[in-house]
Amino acid sequence: MSDTTATEPNVQRAPLNPRWRFKLGVIALIVFLVGCWGLWDATSVYPNRGKKFADWAKWQYLEESKKADEEDFGIFLRDTSVTDPHAELERLNAPERLAQNRQDAGNPSSSRSKRASMQNARLQWLEALEIVGMLDAENTTIESPQRELDALREKWSASSTNPKPLSAFDLMSQWLIMGVCYTVTLIMVVHMMRVASRKYTFEHSTMTLTLPGGASITPDDLEEVDKRKWDKFIVFLKIKDTHTNLGGQEVKIDTYQRLLIEDWVLAMEEQAFPSQEGEDAPNEPQETSEDDDSSNA
Repeated sequence: MSDTTATEPNVQRAPLNPRWRFKLGVIALIVFLVGCWGLWDATSVYPNRGKKFADWAKWQYLEESKKADEEDFGIFLRDTSVTDPHAELERLNAPERLAQNRQDAGNPSSSRSKRASMQNARLQWLEALEIVGMLDAENTTIESPQRELDALREKWSASSTNPKPLSAFDLMSQWLIMGVCYTVTLIMVVHMMRVASRKYTFEHSTMTLTLPGGASITPDDLEEVDKRKWDKFIVFLKIKDTHTNLGGQEVKIDTYQRLLIEDWVLAMEEQAFPSQEGEDAPNEPQETSEDDDSSNA
């Protein structure tokens, strides 16, 4: 039978481990898809939810404006539109105004209870528009308050549930998820490309391992093969001080990323550090001789 090693190439290059490449590729794809999900939420799902809530908040505002007409006749038609929404939002958010409106709205005996409730509803509507980037006069001008109220009342009265409000943090979190996931994906892709560009070769006749960068190691160059992380597919090759390029250094090699490297390292270790079995045998005659001498004495 012919020896199978005879057909083995004298110099081999370690190929990428398909399992490692597949594993990292799948993880990178999953992380990328999560980033795409965050992008979709940030640009479509969440803004649409915010617009839906702003529409519902507008209905609530018009309903409260209609009720406020009972306290100040004509306010519903006269004061429903907001010509300068940014200034109005700032005014309603002022601590003194905010506290006063909440106090009056919660006090039915107040002479401006219903107008305070209207302003609270207006604040909620303007804040909802601001979150989705729609806070401008075009969206806060209401030409026909009664017609708008009737249309919104018909639309939302048939709804069984109220839309969920959107916060600025909701959008920010989705943009953050997208940014983190895309960054991690890029890092993983770059890492895979760097690993793929590294070249490990082994010359079987001289048992020479050539590392990325061109430095070569033979069994005679090994001071120690450290397997403290062997279970994690990591091996450390301690190089003798006499080596020209790597003298005194410790070379870390990942044996999982590429095929064949583990076999090469084990073969080099076997040649560099042969079994010490039987080295203690020569001491036995000496011990016997000492026993004999003591008995003769």
